[in-house]
Amino acid sequence: MSCNRNDLEENILNQIKPTPFQIKILERFSNIIKRKISYCMKGNGLDGVVEEVGSFAKGTLLNDKWELDIFVLLKDIDNEWINNNGKNFLLSCLNDFPTIIKYSQHPYVTVSYMGLEADVVPTVFVEKPRKNGMGVERTPFHTRYINSKLNACQKDDVRLLKSFFKGLSIYGAESHIEGFSGYLSELLIAYYGNFFNALKNISGWKDLIYIDIEGNGNRDVLIKRYPQSKLIVVDPIDPYRNVAAAVSQKSISTLILASKLFLEKPNIVFFHKFSHNVKSNIDTPLLLTIGHGVYYNYPPTDIWGKLKKITENLENKINELGIGIIKSSYYTNESNLIAIGFLIDRDALPKTDIMEGPSVYDDINSIKSFIKKRLDEKGIVYINDSKVYGGRNKKIKDLIDFVNNSVMESGIKFNNKIETRVYNNFDDIDIKGEIKEWIKNSLYSIPAWMINI
Repeated sequence: MSCNRNDLEENILNQIKPTPFQIKILERFSNIIKRKISYCMKGNGLDGVVEEVGSFAKGTLLNDKWELDIFVLLKDIDNEWINNNGKNFLLSCLNDFPTIIKYSQHPYVTVSYMGLEADVVPTVFVEKPRKNGMGVERTPFHTRYINSKLNACQKDDVRLLKSFFKGLSIYGAESHIEGFSGYLSELLIAYYGNFFNALKNISGWKDLIYIDIEGNGNRDVLIKRYPQSKLIVVDPIDPYRNVAAAVSQKSISTLILASKLFLEKPNIVFFHKFSHNVKSNIDTPLLLTIGHGVYYNYPPTDIWGKLKKITENLENKINELGIGIIKSSYYTNESNLIAIGFLIDRDALPKTDIMEGPSVYDDINSIKSFIKKRLDEKGIVYINDSKVYGGRNKKIKDLIDFVNNSVMESGIKFNNKIETRVYNNFDDIDIKGEIKEWIKNSLYSIPAWMINI
């Protein structure tokens, strides 16, 4: 099948597609697991289907992922059985392998063996997704749908789009990424036809984008159901679901800009194996908090989700204190370390809060009330143009103590007291290793694709 690709696309595909050897190894690994589970099901008097799902089963896998997704679709059992017994059943079936218990809607098992990984997920066998069923019930139907919708060329277009998303750091629906999932990437190619056409259309996205491949969604219902979403992509399997619900405005904006720049000047640095960051020489302070704890026992999504919430709350509070935030980021190794960083426009708190009051043309009682509050606070009152303003001494005196206390009260557990420091610039940071790399890449750098102009 001829796919009419340019040299750049062919070059990238040669670098990101799994080799025949990799496919063969993953197939053998999959067959071993499927046989073991099928045999175990019979021994336990269970009936069902063991099925590959996900990007390997769809033929859209990238070659840096030696991973499989295998679903165990059990007949004549209910959600309660899955929640109470599914994990132990899989552990008993896979006791010859090193396994890790993970959590989503319910526990599942990851088999890890010689660099290969397989997520093995138990769920209920259904003829079609149930309205109030588990979310994982849709996954086998997603796999079958994509395989029925995309040809071999389009599956390679999905690989290009996934690599493009990863190069922009917007691949994945996790809370700390808020980007484009693998399934969403596949649906975009199904809708637009190929990689180039997808970017051409994305570069013209404006306001609310609504995509309904099968025409089975209700636009008004979905807009009401997902009021924060600027991108709605109707799930062909569940027309009441927005596949793009996790995608933030920032990710959409990043994609639109990158698509415009790529179409004007295509370059390999947009794609994940070739993307990199260029260190900026901006001379601005860094407010950094580092904490240590035991996090490997918790689902990673919980840790990332808490960090996201803490960072957003801190950003609002720090802005209210009169310090401007240029950029923020957060990090965890999902094991024993968390960090939050802000590039700030000044390294000390202003000593005074300035508040804009009513206009001199307003009701006299509201003006008197404003003046009285400022006087009670031992502050000052003055007129600027047509408005009354007030100033008062700032109640919070120490930025570092304020941040430390806020993080300590956030609900994340720490082994010992966390540490917050302000560094004058990047060169003053005396930390090495993963934290220094994260600071450089997330806060003091510019993606290469943004300077490819």
